[in-house]
Amino acid sequence: MLATIFTKAIRDRSVGVVMSALAVALLGAGAVWIYRDVGDLIAELVAGMPETIVSAVGLSGAGTGTTFVLGEMLNLIAPMVLGGIAISIGTSAIAGEERDGTLGLLLANPRSRTSVLLSKTGALLAMSVVGSLFLWGAVVVAVGLVGGEIGNLTLGAMAVHLMAFTMFMGGLALFIGSWTGNAAVASGVSVGVLIFSFLAAGLLPLVNGLENLAKIFPWYYFNSSKPIESGIDGLDLSVLVGATAILIGGALIGVNRRDLRAGAGGTLVERLFKNHPRVAGYVERMAGKPMVANIPIKTVTDHQFAATISAAAIFYTAVLVGPMFNGLSSTLGELTSALPEALLRIVGGVDMSTPAGWYHAEVFSLVIPAAIGALTIMMGSRALAGEEDATTMDLLLANPITRSKVVVSKFVALVAMAALLGFATFVGSVGGVLLGGLDLSIANIAAASFQGVGLAVLLGASALLGGAVTGRPKAAAYSGIAVGLVGFVMYSFLPVNENLAGWAKLSPFYYYADNSPLENGISWGYMGILFGVSLLLVLLASVAFERRDIRN
Repeated sequence: MLATIFTKAIRDRSVGVVMSALAVALLGAGAVWIYRDVGDLIAELVAGMPETIVSAVGLSGAGTGTTFVLGEMLNLIAPMVLGGIAISIGTSAIAGEERDGTLGLLLANPRSRTSVLLSKTGALLAMSVVGSLFLWGAVVVAVGLVGGEIGNLTLGAMAVHLMAFTMFMGGLALFIGSWTGNAAVASGVSVGVLIFSFLAAGLLPLVNGLENLAKIFPWYYFNSSKPIESGIDGLDLSVLVGATAILIGGALIGVNRRDLRAGAGGTLVERLFKNHPRVAGYVERMAGKPMVANIPIKTVTDHQFAATISAAAIFYTAVLVGPMFNGLSSTLGELTSALPEALLRIVGGVDMSTPAGWYHAEVFSLVIPAAIGALTIMMGSRALAGEEDATTMDLLLANPITRSKVVVSKFVALVAMAALLGFATFVGSVGGVLLGGLDLSIANIAAASFQGVGLAVLLGASALLGGAVTGRPKAAAYSGIAVGLVGFVMYSFLPVNENLAGWAKLSPFYYYADNSPLENGISWGYMGILFGVSLLLVLLASVAFERRDIRN
């Protein structure tokens, strides 16, 4: 499979694409199975939602509960997941190879820059096709296995629109990476476009006079025509395909007109920043400068862009949830009564007809642990193992600094970033509560946000320990993810069985949410456990890192 650049790229990415599509399909099928007995209540809940909220999942609001659940999975989660993978592929095509120092090896085969880029682009387009079509088939099979019905949904049209959207997102990352040679900028800007495109396409139509501005964002052309109900929209599809072709053409020009990152570097973007200091200032504030005064500051600035995007997404989500509550509270009460206990445990077993229960279910039960935890796991996995993988750990340890101090310094940066996102959660939730006029204590919002920081720090420390033991970023990331997923499942489902309920106390989620901080305030004992376990993991990481050889 290593005979060509194209086949190698396919081999490297195919498993991830297929598994991600399968995960989305199974998640959708699981949701259909869970909600099948309360479909009428879901439909009533959907009918009470504002039209713009229902449109965000590509539906008209006239469908059943099952169609809404599938619409949410396929028009919200699927483009986020597959779009993110496409961005990763586009980023690694040129900028990633430069970052790893392997682009020169590819060009020495001999291969022209154009040939390398076209091979990588072909793999990107192929993976977009495979992911979208596999998702289509997997959803049909999985929903059928759980006894669900697709109904009148045009999943094929959705797959085609999703295919074009993921191609565009990957093409955007490819374009930026080809012109800058900077993988962090390519992925950061593209992820920002992905998230803000979703927010803008949903929010701008709410503002009189700004409706047409939504048309400058790619998400608008993905689902504004509701392809999952109405079929393929040729005009929207042609916009995405045409824009992708322009981006690929621009990438070809960019990669052939500049020196590689190992050289002097005189790209169009660099000249733009040099001649327009104000533009450079805005970008630097978002991406951060590589400050090397000490390890914590350097680590924080390395992850500043990802943290900024995550904080913005959390903030807007928390703000929007507040005003939605008033029109849905009565229906939410009926839904809470009808749902089985096992399902309610997924959102914390709360009464969603109360402001505290609503905010916990919509923001604090899943969104906050996932968003803040994802950042801390990423930081923990890269803290030690990432340095080794990039062959920079030897340079770092060449300075008069001990290994244990490196571990502690990286952990301090991780805590700082978690605190930043916790603050964004607090501010956004307070804003949403004030906008909605809800009766929810600001002190309790602070408590829930703080306990969310404690959970995220523990997940990041788990990844840090995994990296200290193995020296491999993937193994480190899987360590943090495993602690998070297993802990969530234990806390959500073990209490349903009285004989197993006590084992839920082994889950970090128990100490994050079991005291219902939005209702009862902070539990300092639980916070002590979360941070105490985190410090223990850091201590173990220091010992493990001291006792093994550094990977070369």
